[in-house]
Amino acid sequence: MRSFGRFSPLFAFALAVPLAGCPIYSDDDRGGGTCVGPGCVCGIDFACPDRSYCGPDGECVPGCRSDGDCADGERCVAGECRVPEVACRTHGDCDPGRACIDGRCVSSETCSDDARCGAGRWCDFRDTCVPREEGQCRSTADCASTRVCVEGRCRDIAATCQFNYQCGAGRACVDGHCTAVCTRDEACGPGQACQGGFCRPARQCTTSRDCAAGHCVDGRCLADCRATDRCAAGAVCAEDEFCRPDWAPRPFCTTDAQCAEGHVCRDGACRTPCPSGTNDECRRYDVQLPICASDNLCYSTNETMPECRSSRDCTDEICIDGICR
Repeated sequence: MRSFGRFSPLFAFALAVPLAGCPIYSDDDRGGGTCVGPGCVCGIDFACPDRSYCGPDGECVPGCRSDGDCADGERCVAGECRVPEVACRTHGDCDPGRACIDGRCVSSETCSDDARCGAGRWCDFRDTCVPREEGQCRSTADCASTRVCVEGRCRDIAATCQFNYQCGAGRACVDGHCTAVCTRDEACGPGQACQGGFCRPARQCTTSRDCAAGHCVDGRCLADCRATDRCAAGAVCAEDEFCRPDWAPRPFCTTDAQCAEGHVCRDGACRTPCPSGTNDECRRYDVQLPICASDNLCYSTNETMPECRSSRDCTDEICIDGICR
């Protein structure tokens, strides 16, 4: 075998010169180490720092070339590591801290109240700033004085109920909503629970992952009716194309012929006449309708002397059948 003998001093010096400027690499999980010292360059056999990759000139370049250059859960988009935008129908399809804008979940500020969000936005049920659409509301306080908040929309008071008789059999008027009288949650419509004998909106979710079916809309699990325009019994396809409880007033009658003999139909309800004009005559027919009004028909006390039209007229109470309770 051929021997090279001992290194000459000149050869040893030549070998030492490049070693003096050699970069230093730390051990890491990706193998090959991360370049951390002076003269930092890169090659196929070792890695660059996070959120960077080895460029064509053998230098670590900020950004990404593929998803593998990004952290878990991120994707390489136009050379930048980003959390992917998820398709959505409503804000509840997105995680807190993200809002549904133009069908995509995008980053947004977190909040504790509306004041922390900019103009045209408010703090939603996930403590996230989201755009406020025209006419949307969370309570009647969000609406003008001539309107009431019913199922997420500010509506003209005249289009909502004030008294139970306007809602039909088995339903009551609660804060402008015609809603079912109940003893258990199963009797209620979507996004409702039985509270105090009435079906009321209930907090059910933070994101749509909390819903067995449908989407998380304003903290409630609601079915999507955009494609079918059909909803389960007791619900209607609302303006936002989600199935919401049917809140609208419905007349009990439209003609006198639909009422019992001797009764007349007025404003959708069958009324008992009181030709004498006295309250005693009404009480003889029905103690719950003790007032003979100027039209010589019998009414309940709260119909003739209502306390409220909506919860705005009450103090820490809700308006039920025209009475603050």
